[in-house]
Amino acid sequence: MQLAFLGTGNCAGIPVYGCDCQVCSDSRNNPELKRGSLCARINTGGQTILIDAGIPYLGEICPADQIDAILLSHYHIDHVMGLFPMRWGVRDEQIAVLGPDDPDGCADLHKHNGIFDFSRTLQPFETVRIADLEVTTVALNHSRPSLGFCLSTADARLAWLADTSGLPTETVQFLQSFQPEIIILDCTFPPLEQAHQSHNDINAALAIHENVGPYQTYLAHIDHTLDLWLRKNPDALPENVHVARDFMTLSL
Repeated sequence: MQLAFLGTGNCAGIPVYGCDCQVCSDSRNNPELKRGSLCARINTGGQTILIDAGIPYLGEICPADQIDAILLSHYHIDHVMGLFPMRWGVRDEQIAVLGPDDPDGCADLHKHNGIFDFSRTLQPFETVRIADLEVTTVALNHSRPSLGFCLSTADARLAWLADTSGLPTETVQFLQSFQPEIIILDCTFPPLEQAHQSHNDINAALAIHENVGPYQTYLAHIDHTLDLWLRKNPDALPENVHVARDFMTLSL
């Protein structure tokens, strides 16, 4: 299994519009520091699957004949924006888009779906198979119906957990049993005095990493304030916790 990050930022991205902090200023001169909305492409050898679809240029880097299915964690715009222009594309068969049951999600996508098929919805702790990939959904804590995805092949296990603020007890228990080798985890903010209702800060993310115990955790959905804090605290992360970057590729 191979995962390529197509975006690793939160809804504002980096650089943030109108912001002159050091991170945003540097990113305007260095494309490697930019962050698009969080999404990824997974290849298993047998098929290619997208997880979330928030970057507006998604169709430019994901040819229509190379997408077998799309998993959507939820229907906030920064996770579906790329589908709006893609739906008017040309393809012999529709692409299955699997996500939570959220009829008030992006209603226009559902009404004018084009090449996408939104007819199958998923519930927490439901398992589906997409060719050689087994996908089990888990519950997340977010401001609208949201799912995490536990992905496994015969020899690899990965969990995609965005967006969330902490995790429900049953999700932690499932992950401890699933034993993912890698977790992709929402870590939006630097340390906060009070927990955010929809997203992890660095303390919440590290607590999840400790409770679940994967080999590696990659922090994603990064806000510019977290990037700035990490610059000032370069030794803040354990050895097996990493900050994801756009177009980074992981192989399991």
